[in-house]
Amino acid sequence: MKKNLLILILTAALMPLAASAQNIKFEEYDLDNGLHVILSQNHKTPNVVVSVMYHVGSKNEEPHLTGFAHFFEHLMFEGTENIPRHTYDKYVTDAGGSLNANTSFDRTYYYEKLPSNYLELGLWLESERMLHPFIEEIGVNTQKDVVCQEMGQTRDNQPYGTALQKIFTNAYKVHPYNHDVIGSEEHVRNASIEDFKNFHDMFYVPDNAVLTICGDFDIDQAKEWVELYFSDIPGGTQPIRRPERDIEPARTAPVKDTVYDNIQMPMLIEVYPAPAYGPGDYFPMTIFNAILSSGNSCRFQTEIVDGKQTGLMAASAMIPLEHPGIFMVQAYPNNVDLGVLEADIDSVIFDLLENGISDREFQKVMNMVEMSVASSNSSIEGVAEELATAYTYFKDTDFVNESLKAYSGITKEQVLETAKKYIDPNQKISIYYLPKQK
Repeated sequence: MKKNLLILILTAALMPLAASAQNIKFEEYDLDNGLHVILSQNHKTPNVVVSVMYHVGSKNEEPHLTGFAHFFEHLMFEGTENIPRHTYDKYVTDAGGSLNANTSFDRTYYYEKLPSNYLELGLWLESERMLHPFIEEIGVNTQKDVVCQEMGQTRDNQPYGTALQKIFTNAYKVHPYNHDVIGSEEHVRNASIEDFKNFHDMFYVPDNAVLTICGDFDIDQAKEWVELYFSDIPGGTQPIRRPERDIEPARTAPVKDTVYDNIQMPMLIEVYPAPAYGPGDYFPMTIFNAILSSGNSCRFQTEIVDGKQTGLMAASAMIPLEHPGIFMVQAYPNNVDLGVLEADIDSVIFDLLENGISDREFQKVMNMVEMSVASSNSSIEGVAEELATAYTYFKDTDFVNESLKAYSGITKEQVLETAKKYIDPNQKISIYYLPKQK
């Protein structure tokens, strides 16, 4: 998490196109404690991924205790009753494996990739931190320092580092997407051990989690170990806090925000409403985004960067959120005022909406989608996360296979019709990043 989060989002702009070019085969079932288990065999390499996705992200936090989901991403590597502090990762690396975790607005994801003969190790490790992680003074204080240092490195003291925060605080006035994933240093610093324990006990329970095993393994043996290590973990005992889905009111007038930052190059951000990740409008909107921003012949590149040359770079992205999300544009000017660049960006967007897409352009974009989906299941890490996400968001694991069919049936008329529902000038947010005035 050392990179600017906004750049990471734009770099991953095609990520939501992910789907399986060939059906991903899997088996799934529930333990009595509510843990959902997904098993997907792939014998191409002698490796296996063990992952756990908890259905908790920053949107589940209380307004005065933000940053907790991200904090637990760190804290749950601290150790458990049977794993000494700061040795969790050593178990994996000593076995020749790797591990990581990530947190979003909607979920937190942990995984280990191991040689196949270490599957039991991965299951034991994940069961250990689900059952009894260390939530004690020394570990909490250590991770408070780590997380707050990360806030400075990735957001507070980095050029454009507050951009993601500005986007979401402007786009959401009611929904808890209005605070960023990394949260508030004041909230994290001032939180008590009891605050963290309460958060853990609500969310990090088997009936709020998905365990996925993907790769080279024996299904019967895996089931035995899953039963051994996870079946006796108690389920949650309290209702899980979840915000309502459609609580954000529509904006009725455009918004403009100006940020003076320690930067050399001005930056323009535009934000519009967008559909939630999943079935329906999300897929056509990703095609609209790809026409604008994907590949060397996309509209922004040919018209803004190469044509008018008012932008050094212009890119757009759909941010895949469980609840209604955002479509955003990021651009850097080429010796022009941001107002000029903004007008040119708008001209490209609305020309596309008004005058449509040629058959050739549409086919090129759809070919790009096909290439993207063809490579999306090339790694067992990616498949494991796709399967877990599908169940976590939709309770429909086969969404990973259905999404390819959804793309194949999209027409260019449907793309434009859908985009016009969301690209509304009255709901536009413009954010200008300008160098601090001396």
